Amino acid sequence: MNYDGMIGLLDKLAQEYLFWDCKNIDIPASGKLLNHLENIINECRQNKISQINSCAQGMSQILEKIILDSIPDKPQASGLLEEGIHLMQQIADSFKNTGKYDGNIKGYLEKLAEIAGVTIAENVPSGSTESAVVQSPAEVIKEEPPPVQDESLTRDFIAEGLEYIEEIEVNILNLENEPENKDYINTIFRPFHSIKGVASFLNLEKIRDLAHNLENLLDKARNGEISVTPSLIDVVLDGADALKTLIGQLRDSLEGKKVDDSVLDIPALKARINKVEKGIDTSAGHKKIGEILVEEGIISEDKLQQTLKLKANSPDKKIGQTLIEEGIVKPKQISQALRKQVDQVTDMTTIRVDTTKLDDLIDMVGELVITQSMIQQDLKNQLTVDKQLTRDISQFFRITSTLQQVSMTLRMIPIKQTFQRMSRLVRDLAKNAGKVVAVELIGEDTEIDRNMVDEIYNPLVHMIRNSVDHGLETPEERIKLGKPEKGLIQLKAYHRGGNIVIEITDDGKGLDTKKILQKALKNGVISSEEGLTDTEIFKFIFLPGLSTAEKVTDVSGRGVGMDVVRQAVEKLRGKIEIESSAGRGTTFITRFPLTLAIIDGMIVKVGAECYILPTISIRQALRPARDAYTNVVGKGEMINAMGQLMPLIRLYEIFNIEPRHKEPWDGIVVVVDSESGSKCLMIDKIIGKAEVVVKSLGEGLKNVKGVAGGAILGDGRIGLIIDIEGLFELSEGR
Repeated sequence: MNYDGMIGLLDKLAQEYLFWDCKNIDIPASGKLLNHLENIINECRQNKISQINSCAQGMSQILEKIILDSIPDKPQASGLLEEGIHLMQQIADSFKNTGKYDGNIKGYLEKLAEIAGVTIAENVPSGSTESAVVQSPAEVIKEEPPPVQDESLTRDFIAEGLEYIEEIEVNILNLENEPENKDYINTIFRPFHSIKGVASFLNLEKIRDLAHNLENLLDKARNGEISVTPSLIDVVLDGADALKTLIGQLRDSLEGKKVDDSVLDIPALKARINKVEKGIDTSAGHKKIGEILVEEGIISEDKLQQTLKLKANSPDKKIGQTLIEEGIVKPKQISQALRKQVDQVTDMTTIRVDTTKLDDLIDMVGELVITQSMIQQDLKNQLTVDKQLTRDISQFFRITSTLQQVSMTLRMIPIKQTFQRMSRLVRDLAKNAGKVVAVELIGEDTEIDRNMVDEIYNPLVHMIRNSVDHGLETPEERIKLGKPEKGLIQLKAYHRGGNIVIEITDDGKGLDTKKILQKALKNGVISSEEGLTDTEIFKFIFLPGLSTAEKVTDVSGRGVGMDVVRQAVEKLRGKIEIESSAGRGTTFITRFPLTLAIIDGMIVKVGAECYILPTISIRQALRPARDAYTNVVGKGEMINAMGQLMPLIRLYEIFNIEPRHKEPWDGIVVVVDSESGSKCLMIDKIIGKAEVVVKSLGEGLKNVKGVAGGAILGDGRIGLIIDIEGLFELSEGR
């Protein structure tokens, strides 16, 4: 009998227990303890160690009662769990050394029964003279988990479960690129294991059973019993989707919404999992490494067939290994063929923090900075200051500055995870459409406020759907056009002018201006097509019902959902533009304002008010000469700056305040850029450069043009952050 395996399981349980706190219940940690106990019970059944089985079952039920807050004295119950771990270790050691355990566990089971308020049966091996604890059937703690009693625990599980699914989705794509990487398999296995454990004691049978099936599949993969195949990747992704749906249904049921159970065919999914476990290929159309190398032009079809014949003599060797040994390809080429544009996710230790607490922290740091400014001003007014005090205060200023920088970054997260979710979407859509698509991600580390992440997700999904389904041609069409069979979707993110800019580019057929015009004329959007630029024509696809798709599918047509995209972007006070070239592809450019983001700004003064101009939008600041100012008929006031005439915007007129200077040559002119061109802003004074946190101005002022938000300045004053594009629109009367 394998007693070492049992001892190893008990050691893991003991280690996990060290980090568990009965006073502050942590759902994932509690789920791990229950999983360990379940593994111990399963091991007991194989090795027939009934005493450990009785202890583990009793401890499992007591642990569930602690988690569900149905035991008054949690510390006492926790102490019994620790006692049970030591007792089981003694039993396992005794069995390893002597093949039996002569001690009596009745006393321990009675303690469990007393604190739990029920009677716990001891599983006595047949032929044993040790008597069992007498009980009635109604008093026995059954193996079925108790019904969910604590709604807050269930909500915690929902939040944790959805995070686990996102983690699985990212890492399964990494595993697809590196099928032999056991670390990825383990990283995917653990979330399924945790979901199963927590769902088990919350009595969520569907979630538990499905997670258990997927866990078993991955366990065989990590033990080398089965290979990581495209079929396995597909079924794990589908399983993750099903779990996400089940968890979403659980959330809906808690909120009193009607749940439709017919949307999922769990038995069919389990059947697929079972087939993959047995090594049956359930996928269709997945290309092998040799086919990929031929498609990329790295080897010829003849070379591939010759290599396959050589490989037949060494069935244990993989095709890539054979190609490398024969000198036909380089290891790097095999590696590139296996990989796709999905970056490895860095494993980070994180904790969940309420965003309200983060906002409070940032506000308090702002108050600290204001106090620092006051102390600094007071020191300047002192004639004599103690040198030691000066050094101490300087150190305080340095700490405050660092604290301010750290606090300002707390709510900012990279857009990487959103982009990787788009990669998964492209994969699924391409597979359904019969297309081969690569994804290129640029600017994944561009930071965005976490609140914006959820808001921009749906617009991005709509654009991705249209690019894959309607923008990219089929492999056959691309070959006829002289393009690579594999299409390309590029996602790019960067900061510009106080905005987060996200570009989605495809190398497909591009927008057909003739079709768009015909549809616009047919729908009565325009009466004539004369005088319209391509940019103006492209904007028509954002009108409801203006699809140019030749066939109807669930995602087809630039126009299906594009009106929804425009509405979603405008709701976020963003903008969307289109660049397209026939036969070469289309780019959607979306710009979203930052509701809470760190930007470099130039603090300027107009009259008694301070404003912040995004540094990224500033080209030059100058004091113009008298002869640089002119008034052009039909265009208004202009300043000759940087060798060209630019429109002048008087900020004091836009914001209706009294300036110190009314003539441009007396004040300062700042040349700023936006997507629509360059203009000159007239101000009174430049205060200096500062890194500021953008604050939303609230519901009442969120639609004010020309203002992107506000910021608390170092001296405690409020500065409005200028939205350059909005300011240009105001100056033009738009």
